[in-house]
Amino acid sequence: MSLPLPLRLLSLFLLAFVGGVLYLHFGKEEEWSSSLLVGLVAAPLVVALWKFRHWSTDRAAEAGRNRRKAREERRRASGA
Repeated sequence: MSLPLPLRLLSLFLLAFVGGVLYLHFGKEEEWSSSLLVGLVAAPLVVALWKFRHWSTDRAAEAGRNRRKAREERRRASGA
């Protein structure tokens, strides 16, 4: 079962926010206020990087399919 995109993005945002805040508070011994502030800044950045990664890998896969298709057409046209 796959989640719809908005729900997937929201869950990724919440996971990044909670994980970052807990890491900063308990791992780096920051105060709660600074941990929450950094979490609010870092979580959208994580979501944006995740979306960019998906976008770039989808484009690379599409370019590979197009290149393979063009190569096969050239081979057919040359008679090989």
